[in-house]
Amino acid sequence: MFKKNWIIYSLLLLSFGFTIGTADAAKFKVALLTPGSISDAGWNALAYEGLQRIEKELGVEVSHVESKAPSQWEEHFRFYASKGYGLVFGHGFEYQEAAKAVAPDFPDTVFITTSGNTVLDNVASIVFELEEVTYLLGVIAGTMSQTGKIGLIGGMNIPPINSTFHALEEGAKSVNPNIKISSSYVGDWENIGKAKELALSQITEGVDFIFHNADAAGRGVFHAVEESRKAGKNIYAFGSNLDQNDIAPDAILASAAIDTKAFVYAADLVQTGKFEPQVMWMGMSLNETVKLVYNPKLKDRIPEDLLAKVEKIRQDILAGKFKAPRVKF
Repeated sequence: MFKKNWIIYSLLLLSFGFTIGTADAAKFKVALLTPGSISDAGWNALAYEGLQRIEKELGVEVSHVESKAPSQWEEHFRFYASKGYGLVFGHGFEYQEAAKAVAPDFPDTVFITTSGNTVLDNVASIVFELEEVTYLLGVIAGTMSQTGKIGLIGGMNIPPINSTFHALEEGAKSVNPNIKISSSYVGDWENIGKAKELALSQITEGVDFIFHNADAAGRGVFHAVEESRKAGKNIYAFGSNLDQNDIAPDAILASAAIDTKAFVYAADLVQTGKFEPQVMWMGMSLNETVKLVYNPKLKDRIPEDLLAKVEKIRQDILAGKFKAPRVKF
């Protein structure tokens, strides 16, 4: 019911635009906690761009802090709530417990985590259904792979990462049941060198497509694929969370991207008093909050019949005829 109400409300926003309502924009403040650098061109940059859109489109005061260590999470939530911030985003699955611990002490502040399922009176979650896109990437990789091997590289071994991996694997197996999947984890979100090492190891084992969900460390994957392509290997990478195609335009075939407008939607709900504590699901059907973005420089490498097949699945997802697989968490 919550999901249905959220979709209806969001569609109204899309149709008629945002209405700030009677709330005083000058007094409403929004803060963002990220687990890594906003220069990562991925997960953290996504949230920061969303925060900038909130400032511009809703005309409110915003603030950001890099909050890496678990010992900082509650501290930073409490700091912003004590300063009168009406909404604080914790950008990641890992912020759930801290939000749960702090929220009862600050009932006038809403805490929203991105990923997870924690819901209290003033705690909610946004779940980006990136699996809808990674399934499509799996169809592409499973069809085009010449070696029958696909690589997956994550930052940390956590449910949201594994869910995107699961969907990609299922997409690949839908077109090639014999596809082999290699999964590796960096152990953090920033070690570019380690990610590159893992990618090179997978390439040595024969993978010819690699999808990363490793934040800043993902650049290491792109470096490995670029070097391997220059050495004559027919291998491609996929970008994640933002459109990363321009980072390595000769290596990234497509990206699974999230639209930053999702953060504006959530902030508008809180500011106008329409917030309901719930898990807010955001996928393709919400005006492509998540979307497949092809690299225009390499799109012609994808056969026309495969592009048509992917588009058919995408339309089925939009129409509610097909549900991409995901890991429950």
